[in-house]
Amino acid sequence: MEQHQHILFSLSSPPKQGPGSPIIVDRHLKRLSSDWKISVVAPEQSFTGINFPDSWQLIPMPQRQWWWPPYRPQIPVLLETRFWCWQQKCEHVLKRERPTAILTVLQDIYSVFAAHLSRVWQVPLYVILHDQEEIWKKSEAEYNWTRKNWLDVLNQATKVWSVSEELGNAYQINDPTKISTLIPIPEGRNQNFVDWKEQFKTSPVLAYAGSIYPSQVSHFESIASTLQKINGKLLLVTPKNSGVSQLLNIYPNVERYEPFAKNVDVINFLAEKASCILIPYPLSLTEHPWAATCFPSKLVEFSHLGLPILILAPLNTALGSWVKSYNWSSYLTQIDSEKLLQILYQMTEKEKWMKMAEQSQTIACTEFNPELIQAQFLSELTTAK
Repeated sequence: MEQHQHILFSLSSPPKQGPGSPIIVDRHLKRLSSDWKISVVAPEQSFTGINFPDSWQLIPMPQRQWWWPPYRPQIPVLLETRFWCWQQKCEHVLKRERPTAILTVLQDIYSVFAAHLSRVWQVPLYVILHDQEEIWKKSEAEYNWTRKNWLDVLNQATKVWSVSEELGNAYQINDPTKISTLIPIPEGRNQNFVDWKEQFKTSPVLAYAGSIYPSQVSHFESIASTLQKINGKLLLVTPKNSGVSQLLNIYPNVERYEPFAKNVDVINFLAEKASCILIPYPLSLTEHPWAATCFPSKLVEFSHLGLPILILAPLNTALGSWVKSYNWSSYLTQIDSEKLLQILYQMTEKEKWMKMAEQSQTIACTEFNPELIQAQFLSELTTAK
């Protein structure tokens, strides 16, 4: 590899700990060798409270300057003018230097700005694709604007890393060969996998960490009710809301903890408390159409515990296709009380628990291995031109 490669990352949320794409980017960038210079462009207020490596070059973008014209992203001339202002700010910091690569996550206006810089500077653009953000737009105008600009970004890109093949296929870009699947890189765990404990036999603990949608509350109720039949506990690491409060009020075998500030802390917490992990996707694609193409980073992350993982997801989803390809032993496409009880009961039997755990351990060491994922990222970053 050439020395002194320079990657510039542009997004409204800089690389950092926490949920979503920023922590994925944070892991990729921090795994790059010292030969790489790293610059980060983001709104100035988004840098507050984050401890960046001293070697990173930060380009905080002010919300406005008195001499900047008004900003309306839906008006092309005003958008281009604002991008020109942001570009001048970047060039003031970078001076005559230009990055050798521009990286973004397809998520917001800073992704579109990344494509602008790529065109103007003639620098390769690399795009990480985790979600269909346009699905969440509240109006047809917002949807159409987002869809158009997202396609412009993807068509400008030299390389597109999609979280699933299904998500990559959701956009009809000009050159689909530049899309490859890149699994969300996990934290990894430098400790041994969790071993079987005798208490798993008599007091199993099924754990879930993440947000709970209102449509999922009834699913969690069914799981908590079924766990009661085998003296099991449902452990939740989730923000408190009305649905979670309802669970806690009805089911004494449900425990809740506040989300942890650092991902490594929740991983260590689950290693200490859980006998198996729950990865539940919404079962209604009508209510949650994004679930068809997304892939859960929690599955990748928590596989490194080496615990059995119970997956809930419709079959006609990216996750469902993945489960089918692995012949995953603990998988449900809908809440079926009898099948759920059967799987949970199997997780209390040592031999069956160990077979399920082996599936998690295998993917943690292969497809979900952070070293292999980073190697793919670096290889495609340096070879795609």
